[in-house]
Amino acid sequence: MALKIAPGQQLNAVPTAHSRLARNIVALAGGQLFTWILSLLWTIVVPRTLGPRAVGQYVVALSATSIVAAIAGLGINTLLVKEIARDRQEGSRLLGTAIGARLAAVLPSVVLMALFIQIARYDSFQATLLWIATASMFLGLLVEPIQSAFQGIERMEYIAFGRGINTALVTALGIALVLAGFGVISLMLLSLCVAAITVLLNLLWIRPFFSFGLRWDPAGVRALAVSSLPYWLTVINFTVYLWIDSVLLSLLTSARVVGWYSVPLRLLGALLFVPVILSTAWLPRLASAFVGGSEHLRAVARPALEIVLILSLPVAAGAALTAGQLVPMLYGFGFMESVTILIILAFAIPAIYFNVMAYQVLVAMNRQITWTKVLAGATAVNIALNLVLIPFFQNRAQNGAIGAALSLLATEVLQALAAIKYTTGILDSGTLRRIGLAGLATVGMAGFVWVLRPLGLLVEVPAGALAFGGLALAFRIISFGQLRGVAAAAGRWRHLGVQSRGAVG
Repeated sequence: MALKIAPGQQLNAVPTAHSRLARNIVALAGGQLFTWILSLLWTIVVPRTLGPRAVGQYVVALSATSIVAAIAGLGINTLLVKEIARDRQEGSRLLGTAIGARLAAVLPSVVLMALFIQIARYDSFQATLLWIATASMFLGLLVEPIQSAFQGIERMEYIAFGRGINTALVTALGIALVLAGFGVISLMLLSLCVAAITVLLNLLWIRPFFSFGLRWDPAGVRALAVSSLPYWLTVINFTVYLWIDSVLLSLLTSARVVGWYSVPLRLLGALLFVPVILSTAWLPRLASAFVGGSEHLRAVARPALEIVLILSLPVAAGAALTAGQLVPMLYGFGFMESVTILIILAFAIPAIYFNVMAYQVLVAMNRQITWTKVLAGATAVNIALNLVLIPFFQNRAQNGAIGAALSLLATEVLQALAAIKYTTGILDSGTLRRIGLAGLATVGMAGFVWVLRPLGLLVEVPAGALAFGGLALAFRIISFGQLRGVAAAAGRWRHLGVQSRGAVG
């Protein structure tokens, strides 16, 4: 099975109308806003109730299983998006093969997890958490190819529905469990049950679009694994890079320090909704544009890179300015050591935003192996820095998480420098001018927020958003026409939502 697209092949899966792109962005944004609010509720209640040590144990389990999932996933998600976006007729065969490959990875993953638990010498409680998380991970691996298929045919509303339902159940029931006196084991079992529900829903939703069987196809799995190898290496590198600091913290410090690091890292993840939404919606369009030539790809990629860079600046400034108030308000004074960590991570936001979207551009250009090399180098640097900085800050400040945060900041900046090099020609002088104006608008916003600090976060955050929006309009970074376009897209999404609910029902 050669997963190649012939020159001039009909791109029958990707609509060219801008309305579809706008609708998908609004769909993902609406779903992300819903899940973000629910996650915020979980964040406010659960860590405060359980405390840093239990939160640290929970994050250690997520860290380890995420790394194993990256190995077992074979990196096929991005490949499926590209291939289905270019030729929808191949979707059923590819989807069935992908799920078969994931099922074949179960036994090796169990062996790998058993070895990790033995080497790390975790106690029986942490080992139990890890095994429950591993079971939940397997179910998540089955959902991912289906979500990739939805992304490939630009039906992002089903991705939003799935995430929303998953987050709603985990949040509502998780809060109820901890308030009733149950601990972190119950939270992990809840995640397992919700993962099973998510699998069933996604199988139901995909049926009108693709018909696939679960028959075992060794040749097809081998061909899929070979074709997805560059993506697999990237996913492994990225996942190790993302979670290795928490794993190293658990080995070099304590579960409490992992807890101090995990809560600002979770907040950082929430703040990444902008590049996640835009990159998810833009990837099928970028993959299609590449077939039309380099000029077409640059024209499609430029606004995506501009938007994430512009929006990253006020988000980073806002997170740094409000960290001292935000952390104790959300988590309590037991997490005050997390304030410095959140400020450090806030400085990494512009680089992270740019790196997320730049990777999508390189994938569309079939240069994903380039980013794999960048990420491999960043992972090596990150591990080396962590091994030095975590013990240093643990000894000096009794908070090794500061060293982990600085390691992440340094390596994100290094990756951003590489991304600028490999996307040369996409960003032009007009882009630099708009980013410069966005920087001025951010400085104005920061001053406004600083003056309002005595009034508290409920005043600072919306006032800061309005200040940046007003300055962006005044500097003509954002036009009234663009705002009207977003409003029109939102109206189309409401209409689509009514139709989709009818179809699901």
